[in-house]
Amino acid sequence: MADKPNSTQTELLDDTSAESSSVKKINRFGLGTLAIFQLALAFISVVLLNFLSCTNHQRFDLTRHADYTLAETTTQFLASPEVQQRQLPIKIKAVLKQESPYYLRLRAQLENYKRLSENNIELEFIDPIHDRDRLQDFATTYQRKVAAETILIDARNALVDAESSPDEEKIDLVKHIRSIPIDMLFVEDIDRYNQKYISAWNDEAVITSALVSAVEGTPRRFYFIVDKARIDEQTKGTPAWKNFQRLLNQQNIELLPLQISATEKIPEDAEGIAIIGPAFDFDEREIDTITEYWDRPSASIFITLDPQAKLKYLKRFLREYGISPQDNRVISKSTSGQTLTAARAFFTQGPEPNKGLAHQATQLDGPSSGLEVMSKNDRLTIRNINPFSLIQAADGWWGESKYAAPNPSFDPREDQGIIEGAANPTPVHIAAAVVRGRENSDLTAPLTSRMVVVANTDFLRPENEREEMSQFLNSTVNWLIGRESLIGIPPKSVFRKKITIQAAHKSFIDQLILIYLPVTTLLIALVIWNSRRN
Repeated sequence: MADKPNSTQTELLDDTSAESSSVKKINRFGLGTLAIFQLALAFISVVLLNFLSCTNHQRFDLTRHADYTLAETTTQFLASPEVQQRQLPIKIKAVLKQESPYYLRLRAQLENYKRLSENNIELEFIDPIHDRDRLQDFATTYQRKVAAETILIDARNALVDAESSPDEEKIDLVKHIRSIPIDMLFVEDIDRYNQKYISAWNDEAVITSALVSAVEGTPRRFYFIVDKARIDEQTKGTPAWKNFQRLLNQQNIELLPLQISATEKIPEDAEGIAIIGPAFDFDEREIDTITEYWDRPSASIFITLDPQAKLKYLKRFLREYGISPQDNRVISKSTSGQTLTAARAFFTQGPEPNKGLAHQATQLDGPSSGLEVMSKNDRLTIRNINPFSLIQAADGWWGESKYAAPNPSFDPREDQGIIEGAANPTPVHIAAAVVRGRENSDLTAPLTSRMVVVANTDFLRPENEREEMSQFLNSTVNWLIGRESLIGIPPKSVFRKKITIQAAHKSFIDQLILIYLPVTTLLIALVIWNSRRN
């Protein structure tokens, strides 16, 4: 007979049966319902995300130097009232072949302009090969032949009267319409195989300049006092004023010559006057002419000084408004004892012309002299005259009063400068500005007069041009004429480097990418799978 289970075995059997009976059955209906609910939520989330992405567009430029992001000045101008408060939108028509190597770049760039203008810019792309009818309408509307790819900006801000004469229509077409040949937007180079390629893009700078010019129409006028400067300096290359004129043209400002000796009054249409490196002094009548202009509302003066020139009356005029040019030279000493004259300096923090440049270092080639800025003068404050520094010499540089000596050295009793060990260090200012009037009120700010003085002229020469100084000049000029929307970081060129790979090296790279890397990845995956299975 089989043995009867003892009490212990009976208890184990009872526990096992109890456990088996306590296991719940799988609720497949509930799991299915939960899965369907999760899929529904996922579907709704995808739909909502697509809806948000359609209504809220956001671009991210992940390039190292933000090559696909418009510059600060361009963005500010597109957000300014000149663009936002127009009766008619600005029309940009691009005659481009879709097969062109620059089509995608220019299309994306122009769409950035449209997006940041909040649809105050209308875009149209015309393919001269496939869109013959639209090209003919374009040529008829703007009365011009299209011989090459071009971008046209139409910034007319009022509907043309149907009864306008043909001459009036032509004037309107010239005033507010600008054409940009495509080959002005980039720089081409030749590689080792004598094939052309685009090595640099300056499209944003050209398009923004043309856009400002088209919106404003007539260029603003700056008058350059020519009879006090050396116009032609054959031994020094391109004159400083010539490069200054080029920079003004990019800002839709025309530099016109003016002989102060034959002028009784500065023209009323002057946005400002420029005194570039005067070599000859003014007389009292000429200073009175400049003073009469300076006393006008919204007057602006831009001055660069030649430290070697003797300018008694001009310096007296500047001292009257809080800027006193010093008879010294900004110099320093190298570790070997050599005298350095290309002044190293930095932009001061606070002034509006230095927006985006505060504390940034720079260098002014050529001779520089120091400026005394009387920013804490009660006599000037009572007259609502506020002078302030723009560029200050770096530590270790000083204004040497005995600059003609064979081996000049810093003398704390006579020289300005922040030098180690000096009892009373005094900063050396190389550029300064003056505001006459109340700038802290919205009503009186447009009526203030502004003046900028730079105690160096050679920094304007093309061979001494620096990126930060070009930005400083652009911001300074726009600040002088009250065009605040263009103060800041301007567009920069985008450089492209072409790498030439030999055929053998290209074959090896193809094998590495298409064969070796996938096979290596597969082997690693097999090893990991085998180790986990064991």
